[in-house]
Amino acid sequence: MFYIHAIKIQCFIRKCFAIRRVRQMRKDRDERIAMLVSKEKRRKELGDKKKKMEIESRLHPRTTKDFEILYNGLENWRIQQSDIINNTGYSEAARLAALANLLDQESELIQKIGRLKIAANEENREKAIIRLLDQMSSPKKWSVSKPIGSFTSVDTPNTIRARELKDLYHALNIPLLSVDERLQILLHVKYTVKEFDCNLTREIVELIDREGDLVSRGRDPKSLEEFNPEAALYQKFPDAGQSWKRDQAVYYCRGCTKYHPSTRFYLSTTIRQLGKCKACMLKENVATQRKDDSCYADMLQLVRMQEHQKRIANQTKNTYNNETNTSIPIESEETAMMLLQESDMRYIVDIIWNHQSAISASHNIDELVLTRWDPRLDLSPWNCILLTRTEAVTHDRAGGGMAAISGTSAFNKIYSEEFVAKIHQKHIAARQHFAQLPAMERHLKLNYLDKI
Repeated sequence: MFYIHAIKIQCFIRKCFAIRRVRQMRKDRDERIAMLVSKEKRRKELGDKKKKMEIESRLHPRTTKDFEILYNGLENWRIQQSDIINNTGYSEAARLAALANLLDQESELIQKIGRLKIAANEENREKAIIRLLDQMSSPKKWSVSKPIGSFTSVDTPNTIRARELKDLYHALNIPLLSVDERLQILLHVKYTVKEFDCNLTREIVELIDREGDLVSRGRDPKSLEEFNPEAALYQKFPDAGQSWKRDQAVYYCRGCTKYHPSTRFYLSTTIRQLGKCKACMLKENVATQRKDDSCYADMLQLVRMQEHQKRIANQTKNTYNNETNTSIPIESEETAMMLLQESDMRYIVDIIWNHQSAISASHNIDELVLTRWDPRLDLSPWNCILLTRTEAVTHDRAGGGMAAISGTSAFNKIYSEEFVAKIHQKHIAARQHFAQLPAMERHLKLNYLDKI
């Protein structure tokens, strides 16, 4: 009888354990399903948001990248239509007539894009001026201890003066004013600039007197926007009348034959001398290849963000290890990937990795990402691998356990010897192309760490 009751108690206990285990398994399953649903929903939202942004950038382009996308789409359309015309089987006269019609359509589309660019440049210029005036006229902010996270605002004489000048600027841009109101605003601006005696203020006063005389004579305001717009075309150096801009270091552009500061040129880690400025390069791209580097810019930005997050995680680990008296070297922000530009990223993706994933050979540029080949080293052209997002997550997860193993044998546990040798060959090619990058990285690290 005793054994029967013991067996019943054991069965009851096992039943309780089984019920608890089933409940935990159901909970884990529900959490996993909820996580997958949330991830799929977030992926779909990001895809819809990206699609809306692409449509908005095509309908209302504002930035240089938006216009690069438009010109790239125009070039793809032209190539597609040319192939259709050449492969349809028209006679020679009909084919030439169709190509001429296609050329006329392309010219009309280029003119429309040019008008959109002019409007966008004017709008961006006005926004930049207003943003600068708002920054100068905004009060100074200091963080206070109580309450936590709050700020206190203080107006200084400089911010008050900047706010007055901002009001003057907005008053000068108000259209449809009467003659007396316009003359009053011009008089206020004249007395304001007379406080400083220099060539620039004397020219402004002269222009104000000229406009006041023309306005009082009943001249159309639209004709007063630019007195001599053709004079700017003959200036070798932009803003040549401003001495503070003449003091900057300038370089010669081989395209427009003008002098510009270094910020007006595209820089690269493999460049040996400055050739053409950004404006000339953009015009040349529009006239010939019409390449779109926006996808490479997004990839470079994603790589930098991921490396920054990994660096923050390593610094947090450093703080913990320092508390436990464990020494780990501090990483610097000046890594090789921080020095790369969009043209360098294009070379890495298209030339080094053949514009495809190293594992699945996927060509979808929106799904391709660069990640570390060896997780113990910083990301660089000679320590990277091009994979899809899913493959990159699996590679990084496997690399976490691989970090404790040193040597090539660690990679052979995950990939075949032939695959590892292929990746090493690509790393050698990247190191040869970016031969100047290690020296630049060491130079920046030494100077940056010495100053800090």
